[in-house]
Amino acid sequence: MMRTESHPVREVTPASVEALFPELESRQAAALAHAARMVDLGKGERVFSEGDPCASLDWLVSGSVELRKSAASGRDSILHVVTSGRFIDCSGMGGQEAWFFSATALNPCRIIRFPRGIMMETAAGSGRFAFRFIRSLAMRERMFVNKISVSQGKISVRRRVAGWLLHKSRIEGGLVLEDAVTREVLAGLLGLTRESLSRQLSRFAREGILRIERRKLVIIDEQALRMARDAG
Repeated sequence: MMRTESHPVREVTPASVEALFPELESRQAAALAHAARMVDLGKGERVFSEGDPCASLDWLVSGSVELRKSAASGRDSILHVVTSGRFIDCSGMGGQEAWFFSATALNPCRIIRFPRGIMMETAAGSGRFAFRFIRSLAMRERMFVNKISVSQGKISVRRRVAGWLLHKSRIEGGLVLEDAVTREVLAGLLGLTRESLSRQLSRFAREGILRIERRKLVIIDEQALRMARDAG
C-alpha cells in the first residue's frame, strides 16, 4: 500500500523546528520549516510502505507507529514500535534509497515530514545535527542485533520482557510507562506469544517488581528488573 498525500497538511514554523533541533542556527531552522509539512494520519494508515523511496524523514509528533518487515513465507515480523518525540526512522540519512520495511500508524498520529534532500544538506553544514543521526542509527542497529538474538531463541522470555521494560523506561525518562500498544503488538515485537508475555508481566507483578495499572506499567524495583535482564 502506497502512502497517500491526500491528507490535509499544515505549514511548520521556524520556532517549532528550533525547539526540535536546538543545535541548528536560526537560518537553518527556517529553511527546514519552509520545506517541511505537518500531516495527520488515522489509525491503520501507512506512513510509508516497504519499497517506497526514502523521500523524507518523518518526525513523530504524537501517536505511535509500528515498523513491520514482510517475509516470503507470508509471516510479517514486527521490528519496532516508535513513540512520539523522535524520527520514525533515519535510514535515509545513511544512504538507504528505499524503505526495507513498512510503517503504520497504531493510533491517530501527527508527523512532520522533512524532505530528505534538505535534511542531508543541513547535516552537511552542522556537525551536531549530523551526530544526532549517527547516534540514532547506532541505537537502531543495536536494537536490530538484539532482535536477531531474540528470534534465534538465545534470550529467555524473562530477559526479553525485562530488557524491553528497562529500554522503555530509559526512552520515556521514568518508571511509569505508558502502555500504548496492544499485548499482541508487543508480543510480536519481542518474538513471543501474547500468552507468554502476559504470564511474564503477571510474574513480575507477583514478585513485586512491576505494578500493572490501566494503560500503565509501573516499575517498582528497577534493580531487580536489571538483574532479570542480565541473568544468564
